[in-house]
Amino acid sequence: MRFGKSDKIQFISTFEGLETIEECLPRPAKHFIPKWFKDIPSDAKSTVRDCPSFPDYFSQGYIIPMWSDVRMKFENNTPEFQLSAKRFSFELHGNNQMLDYKKATFNGVEGQFVFKANCPWRIITPPGWSVLQLPLFYHFNQEWSVMPGVIDTDIHTEINQQILYHGNGKEVTIKCGDPLVLYIPFKRSDKLKHEIRYQTQKEDKRFDKDMLLLNQHFKPNGAYRKMQRKRDKGLE
Repeated sequence: MRFGKSDKIQFISTFEGLETIEECLPRPAKHFIPKWFKDIPSDAKSTVRDCPSFPDYFSQGYIIPMWSDVRMKFENNTPEFQLSAKRFSFELHGNNQMLDYKKATFNGVEGQFVFKANCPWRIITPPGWSVLQLPLFYHFNQEWSVMPGVIDTDIHTEINQQILYHGNGKEVTIKCGDPLVLYIPFKRSDKLKHEIRYQTQKEDKRFDKDMLLLNQHFKPNGAYRKMQRKRDKGLE
């Protein structure tokens, strides 16, 4: 079943009133830039702030915050969870589904169990569009992470997150309003064939010119932005 022909990504609350609670609303990812990144002094030289790939990454997609305080624990092969709002629910993904066969790590920490969040949000995308579900890598959380995946949200709107617990037996809390998961929409029909070859002489000159433009200043992102604007103008 396909859902309409809207040109928007829609976040639909399945619990009346949730869509009015500010801290629970899905928002563009740029509203959840990690504090450590924002705290880097703007006048510091040769930091990741000078690399445009970081702010470009932080501006991609949408983040859904946690909609209730939740406590999770896995100790002595026993999973436990508790939500502050009783109307919401979690489920268990037993280790026989994956972790018995393959260790899963995130940020260098091994996961011990997978909890399934029954998400009160649904996502609807236009026909031909899906979403890429991703953990919040640059938040460097060593207690839990959402497992990645792809959902064809033009036909399947449920987005129940699989949360990998790597708390090593201690109780882990995700607070209401904490950023939980990143969704990046993409168009499935835009598939590219691939080619492998050595650069041409013309490309060699172009690559050299691009690098010259980017390296004319200590902070190259200004030139990079100009190149982006020129490219985008050409696509209009």
